[in-house]
Amino acid sequence: MMKKLLIAVIVLIAAFGASAQFRTRNVILVTLDGARHQEIFAGLDRELYPKIYRNGTDRETFRKFDAPDAKQRRAKLMPFFWETLVRSRGSIAGNLARASKVETTNNLLFSYPGYSEIVTGRARDDVIRSNDRVQNKFPSFLQFLQRKMNLDRNGVAVFGSWNVFNEIVTTDPNAFVVNAGYENSESSDPQIRSFNELQNEAPTPWDSVRHDFYTFSFAMDHLRTHHPRVLYIALGETDDWAHDKNYDRMIDALHRTDSYLKKLFDFIDSDPQYRDKTTVIITADHGRGSTENDWNSHGEEVPEARNIWMAFVSPDWKQRGEWSKSTIYQNQVAATLTKVLGYDYSEQDNEAGKPIGLLFKR
Repeated sequence: MMKKLLIAVIVLIAAFGASAQFRTRNVILVTLDGARHQEIFAGLDRELYPKIYRNGTDRETFRKFDAPDAKQRRAKLMPFFWETLVRSRGSIAGNLARASKVETTNNLLFSYPGYSEIVTGRARDDVIRSNDRVQNKFPSFLQFLQRKMNLDRNGVAVFGSWNVFNEIVTTDPNAFVVNAGYENSESSDPQIRSFNELQNEAPTPWDSVRHDFYTFSFAMDHLRTHHPRVLYIALGETDDWAHDKNYDRMIDALHRTDSYLKKLFDFIDSDPQYRDKTTVIITADHGRGSTENDWNSHGEEVPEARNIWMAFVSPDWKQRGEWSKSTIYQNQVAATLTKVLGYDYSEQDNEAGKPIGLLFKR
């Protein structure tokens, strides 16, 4: 009897010992497509703006978000992100002015390669070379966690504004919930169901990308209803307005995203499953150029698009404020989110990026 009890204890230690050192029981990934580090760290680009718009300083957007210095401008643009998340709850890397770098390891510097690097932990420049809707051949950390945590279809969920997320995030389209593009929500909530029609009645200028409002609303409904342990929210308007060379709309999209982040964290703080038990990483798939000729562009011809940023909020990570004199990589997201749940992502891919070491220093 004692021998059987000892064996049972050993099995339990093996199963839960790794996760016991962390408080995290849920992880959430949020991406802002093509959001430049310039706006994240310095707010409205007051040097670039008058070059984009004639008499730009007289425009409403400039008057609304301009301020004498970078810290004031970024706080105007994303007040919750800077005044609450980064200041008192988390940290952010990628401010080149502080010698903090976050870089992609893929060299293509556009969306599918960037998102695949985030969710699989490795660049695949030899295979993933376009934004075409081709099913990813490489399993993601989402699939890894679903298997390790024995989660059902609703226990892992992805909500994306861009329709290609159906192909990016999994090798098995039926493994877990993926709602992307103009797909309808499966919600039973009458208001959310009304959005199914509205997203098609009020379409964006882009065939493959819906408004982030619907993506975020569907994601929050799923969060409230199904309480997934693993959630990915992929917002897209920051990229598409930039491609349209509409800086005002891009800035407005970032400002709205800040309000979405506040709603997300308000829910996390109010729900017993998530409060003090949830790790969140917020980042981008690629950057953009810095001049009036390439601020709206990215790709191999815009090397600066390699520079991205990454923010961290977790009950297990003590860092606060801005990082300095450090370099981390996009391919480390997958292993970092799995490690904080107590799992070793190298079991799935030994060549994937490793966990971000500074976050786990005691």
